Amino acid sequence: MRTETDKAQLYDRQLRLWQKDGQAALERARVVVLGSSTLASESLKNLVLPGIGEFIVVDDALVSEADVRTNFFVRASDVGESRAQSIVRNLCEMNPDVHGQAVVKAPADFADLSNVSLVIACAQPDKTVRALGERCWSANIPMITASNAGFIAEVRSAVREHTIVESHGKVWPDLRVMAPFAELRAYADSFDLSALDSTDLAHVPFVVILIKAADKWAAETGLKKEGLTYKQRKEISALVEQMAPAAGEENFDEAVAAITTSCSDYVVSNDVNRILTDPAANTADAQTSNFWLLANALRRYVASEYGAGKMPHSGAIPDMKADTQSYVNLQRIYKQKAEQDKAELTQCLRKVVQEAALAADHVSAGEIDTFCKNASRLRLVRTHALHHEAETAPELWDNLVNEGVSEHYALFRAAGVFLEKHGRYPGIPDAGAGAGDLDAQCEQDARELRAIAVELMTAWGSKDAEVAESLVAEFVRSGYMELHNVAAVVGGIVAQETIKLITHQYVPHNGICIIDTANNVLAAVKA
Repeated sequence: MRTETDKAQLYDRQLRLWQKDGQAALERARVVVLGSSTLASESLKNLVLPGIGEFIVVDDALVSEADVRTNFFVRASDVGESRAQSIVRNLCEMNPDVHGQAVVKAPADFADLSNVSLVIACAQPDKTVRALGERCWSANIPMITASNAGFIAEVRSAVREHTIVESHGKVWPDLRVMAPFAELRAYADSFDLSALDSTDLAHVPFVVILIKAADKWAAETGLKKEGLTYKQRKEISALVEQMAPAAGEENFDEAVAAITTSCSDYVVSNDVNRILTDPAANTADAQTSNFWLLANALRRYVASEYGAGKMPHSGAIPDMKADTQSYVNLQRIYKQKAEQDKAELTQCLRKVVQEAALAADHVSAGEIDTFCKNASRLRLVRTHALHHEAETAPELWDNLVNEGVSEHYALFRAAGVFLEKHGRYPGIPDAGAGAGDLDAQCEQDARELRAIAVELMTAWGSKDAEVAESLVAEFVRSGYMELHNVAAVVGGIVAQETIKLITHQYVPHNGICIIDTANNVLAAVKA
């Protein structure tokens, strides 16, 4: 077993992406994979290498000669053996810290979801996906499905509710230039720009320059520093340029560049507002998750006289041209503000946990600290339910049409209908059929597959629905066979989304991803 130092060296690059907390979540995870095809192997490869805790492969298929040609995680000597056991054995060789298990049974018969972090269904019939999807949805276990037919593939995900604190989303620096808090105001007032020579003036932090310019603009115009128009911000920009000792001074150029984002009214993002106004942010009981307890506290904080409609400050400021002492002092002021804001939010949280009849330390100090630092980046994802797709039109249908991949999606669903009717995918020979019958069967399968797809599209609201012959031909030609290079790409996407969902870091795709490598199409259709 590797030591923590060994792991830090081994996982150095990924630790830069999701830090220790993300890695710990990954190592605690228990992932179930339905199917042991090439797509399943490639998805797992990209989870085993970064150190997923445990994975379980559920399948009763045996290794065939075709598998040896397309699946890198089975060997010629494995032919006739359990494919699930073969890929588990070979995958575990890549990372001894990962525990793998094979369950040799039909994926449709798998029922044990206890302690499962996430389910991946690879190349499974829609009927199986719907049945298991409903159970995962009820338990709020994320589920990712992936299918590959030759050069065409799709990835779908479903989770009833997924909360993200560390979304790593881009936010503008929160500098509070237009309404400086007391310590920042005192710091800015300590600079007398008129008394500085050109050398010292060139090392004044641009935050101070903007505060001075905004104050001067307000004094000259008699207007409040709120609701500024583009013209008014240009006036402040002109004042900054007049204050510069010479053209091209880096700190003054930084001030001009920051005017658009720093001299605007403070706005809480739509994503965060959605969380604060969600009914769950007004709930506090023993079953409430820590995220929603903190969101409840944040809602109270923002509404309080102290918060005044603003998020807790993260304490972070951008790099800027300044002398070392001035920058360090400025950095300390913002960090002190962040600590004050965190203390205030902690007080709000104490009231929330008290109302929920929970222990005062129910939410750890580390969780509070991470939440405050990322308060402006909070995200909430609620996807559509996969098990409803058979009953109603897909919720993303209009978006699929607009992205030009509605035919791809319809063909995947049509292939599922075809399978339920015939017990095989289109393009796969009937049992006992001769080689000479294959061409005729493929032509018949293509006609039927197209007819099913058109019928579905019409039912979903498309007028004069048509499906390209080339797409139908690819589905039938492939016989739902997985090509290794396509499966490798799709497996990377599956693993990426899995890691997002497990670590609760970065924002997972809420929708459907269609990949058509023959036509250079990759459409991430959003809900």
